[in-house]
Amino acid sequence: MKNDDWKESASCRDYEVNLFFDDYEDNESRRPAIDKICSECPVAKQCFAVGVSQREWGVWGGIYLENGKINREFNRHRTKADWAETWQYLTMDNK
Repeated sequence: MKNDDWKESASCRDYEVNLFFDDYEDNESRRPAIDKICSECPVAKQCFAVGVSQREWGVWGGIYLENGKINREFNRHRTKADWAETWQYLTMDNK
């Protein structure tokens, strides 16, 4: 598998890319729906890893990053339970 082949399996591949960048920033009420797309994505772990390692900005694996780091402002809509579920999904080996 090539380094970016995971993108072909991404749940977001048929969505307008701006949804995960400017739209996410500008419309807080849409953030939970966008997060849900990522939470059901089979390649969210790879996406998040790329976002962090390549110091990206925007939504990567369901978490808004800025320069590869979690941005508190654009993730503040999450509850502690949301964070726990998201973090477990992205970092644990769920067999």
